[in-house]
Amino acid sequence: MTHPLSPVTFDDDDPRARGRAHGELWRAEIRELAAIRAELCIRRAAYRSLDEVDAMAARHLPVLAAELPEMSQELLGIAEGSGVPAARIVVLNHYTDLRDIQPADLAPGAGEDGDGCTAIYLSGPDGPVLGQTWDMHATAAPFVRMIRVAPRNGTAEVLCLTLTGCLGLAGLGRDGVAVTINNLTSTDARVGLVWPALVRAMLAEPDARAALARLQAAPLSSGHHYMIADGRDFFGVETSGELKVLTQLGPKAAHLHTNHCFDPVLRGRENVSRQTTSFDRLNSATTLYLQQRPRDLEGLWRMIGSHDGYPRSICSHVDELRGDPSASRTCARLAMELWSGKLRVAPGCSRDDLPLELELAGFASKRPAAP
Repeated sequence: MTHPLSPVTFDDDDPRARGRAHGELWRAEIRELAAIRAELCIRRAAYRSLDEVDAMAARHLPVLAAELPEMSQELLGIAEGSGVPAARIVVLNHYTDLRDIQPADLAPGAGEDGDGCTAIYLSGPDGPVLGQTWDMHATAAPFVRMIRVAPRNGTAEVLCLTLTGCLGLAGLGRDGVAVTINNLTSTDARVGLVWPALVRAMLAEPDARAALARLQAAPLSSGHHYMIADGRDFFGVETSGELKVLTQLGPKAAHLHTNHCFDPVLRGRENVSRQTTSFDRLNSATTLYLQQRPRDLEGLWRMIGSHDGYPRSICSHVDELRGDPSASRTCARLAMELWSGKLRVAPGCSRDDLPLELELAGFASKRPAAP
């Protein structure tokens, strides 16, 4: 039986053709998810109509074309293959940021959707590991996928956790760069770069320092926390629409993050929901780390599957707590070994653990030479 997250490979050298193949393969799913996310923009932000959502999304297309033309072509290919307008594909990719951007004549949204992912980085004798839960509205769960992007006549290859119609959420590149993301809700959100395109561009960089430079140069739209590592370096960066702050540094330390800012300046630019589980999950992760002292992929996998404090746990079930099928829950889990290029991924809740082991061909490890 095929694993639900067995990766689909897109290997055309032409990015538009890769996107078109993606769109054609998951046409029905892309149309459904794009509609779900457009409606959620109205329910959870201040947009008054789908036309208003699409108009705001369309303003991001020229930024994407100017900053990352290859990713722009791939997104346009997804639109062509799925038969969904390009602006609506932006909505599918950029949903969390679009929620934060308010039309100029409207008041800010209520910030009611304050839940999200837990990201963890650990280091041990077999090298560092990086992983996260991917938590989003529970209605996104059926659309979670893994993709392998490996142009036939190139040397680039990335393995990405993603959604149907999405360029990529988190993953690992052949040159050893790994990236995870946590959402941060910003009050200074603006039109900017579609963030999954930025993730893909960072994964294609030759090392973590180059990926950090790519992030620092990008015109962002709203807030995220990025963990960037390559087995030699580690960087944790909190961002808002306008600011970027390096808040975590050092490959030998453990680093934990959820969905609120550590930096005091950025705390003045975030809109943390009163209902958020972010502080509970960070407390749980910190306690588990101190109790268990995990130092490898197995230990990380146990942590991101923890139900301590259920339903406000690391493996989150806020949808069950609130009785709302569009409330947050853990839709997938991802863990990566940064010296070996191996990944473990599973859909949904850890109680139904369906781990899949993957690896990159020709992985360029950044493992330090033996002394």
